Amino acid sequence: MNSRLQEIREKQKLRRQILAQQLGAESADSIGAVLHSKDELKEIEETREASRASYDSSAPPLKKKPQTEGEDTEEDVEEQKDEVEVQQEDETNPYEEVYKDSSTFLKGTQSLNPHNDYCQHFVDTGHRPQNFIRDVGLADRFEEYPKLRELIRLKDELISTTNVPPMYLQADLDHFELRDLKSQFDVILIEPPLEEYYRESGISHTERFWTWDDIMRLEIEEISALRSFVFLWCGSGEGLDLGRMCLRKWGFRRCEDICWIKTNKNNPGKTKALDPKAVFQRTKEHCLMGIKGTVRRSTDGDFIHANVDIDLIITEEPEMGNVEKPVEIFHIIEHFCLGRRRLHLFGRDSTIRPGWLTVGPTLTNTNFNPEAYASHFPLPDDHLSGCTEEIERLRPKSPVKLKSDRGGGAPRGGR
Repeated sequence: MNSRLQEIREKQKLRRQILAQQLGAESADSIGAVLHSKDELKEIEETREASRASYDSSAPPLKKKPQTEGEDTEEDVEEQKDEVEVQQEDETNPYEEVYKDSSTFLKGTQSLNPHNDYCQHFVDTGHRPQNFIRDVGLADRFEEYPKLRELIRLKDELISTTNVPPMYLQADLDHFELRDLKSQFDVILIEPPLEEYYRESGISHTERFWTWDDIMRLEIEEISALRSFVFLWCGSGEGLDLGRMCLRKWGFRRCEDICWIKTNKNNPGKTKALDPKAVFQRTKEHCLMGIKGTVRRSTDGDFIHANVDIDLIITEEPEMGNVEKPVEIFHIIEHFCLGRRRLHLFGRDSTIRPGWLTVGPTLTNTNFNPEAYASHFPLPDDHLSGCTEEIERLRPKSPVKLKSDRGGGAPRGGR
């Protein structure tokens, strides 16, 4: 509790320092000297109302002349309007307001409490709204949910004991035949080197960029099991549509969209290279999830555990030149799918991990052997990690459908 309170105080102190810098105050303690107090705001409002009243009363009423032959009434009225406008411009306004903060322009009734206006706070300080989402880390996400925290702990222990040793293969996927892996995989994670990633990072990439036509030519359908999932990182632009086309070509149906939201707590206001095809700077990326075969969470508890994690990843934006994806995507996949045959395409040395076969052109070594890999799954069900009774008790489950009262039969469609 004390550490949480200390963290809140540090954030408050940092915010006051940034506000002082934006407002031109000498220090964080002197912000009040450059902001309007409540009495000053009340006085400003009274002066504004008085100014408007005197401004309206100074305008002489427009007199309507009787229309006679040869006269144009509308032109006379316009002349009188012009005279009134000139007269009003010559008069000096008794009050000229100087805006010292954004309270006048807030949403609603010009609230003096802008703490929840994160869009305006971003304009003032450079802190993105997602910076203020609490408990986003893996360590503290389930602090207030002991049941889920215990479930995650038990699943991590089971995964660590059932993982196969890490294997990796250095291969140019532009020419490598995926069927040479001689295995069917339950989970395939694809992280193609899209031009979008490197363009937004402001760096030049020494490798060849992969277009979506190149990605679609990958023979994922040759190495995916009858029941399997694919996770495809597709950026935040045209890849959202083209990635769906790839899933259809490989025989998968899109079933989820995992969104990676990037914060900038460490570098507020820092701007990366803007995408020439985008109006605003993008602060998120998408990972499309596809499903192959028939998998129901109500009946296939031996293969999937749904609703353990959420479909959001919130982490700090990588430094300039770093195009790696958050490691949390591996945790989401491992918690969800109980299949042990996991493949990561376009992996790097930094992404090699137990339980996964990593294939990519930038790997510096190779230890993969098809026969040795297949030896970890000698029996038909050995590719499943299994589940303990405690995990089965704690994990979220689909509600059981009640028997229909009418007709005495089972509900239509079954489970």
